[in-house]
Amino acid sequence: MRKFLVTAAVLLPLLSTYAFSQSSNASVSGTVSDATGALIPGVMVTAANNATGVVTTALSNEAGVYSLPSLLPGVYTVTFTMTGFST
Repeated sequence: MRKFLVTAAVLLPLLSTYAFSQSSNASVSGTVSDATGALIPGVMVTAANNATGVVTTALSNEAGVYSLPSLLPGVYTVTFTMTGFST
């Protein structure tokens, strides 16, 4: 029993440190539409992390929906581009 308590006393702080050191990620998602409300497929959505320069991209699907999962915490510049439309 004493060996179990000593082992638990050593492992619990290590496990809690590991659990708190994990960073949580975020995601951005939405729909792309024009001024009339029509949904637009095929729009390139780009999220650039301002601090690291890491760029993540996605295309909107046939329903105009896009998703940028697993973004690291930070400040991003998000742009939407498609031929024939202003950025």
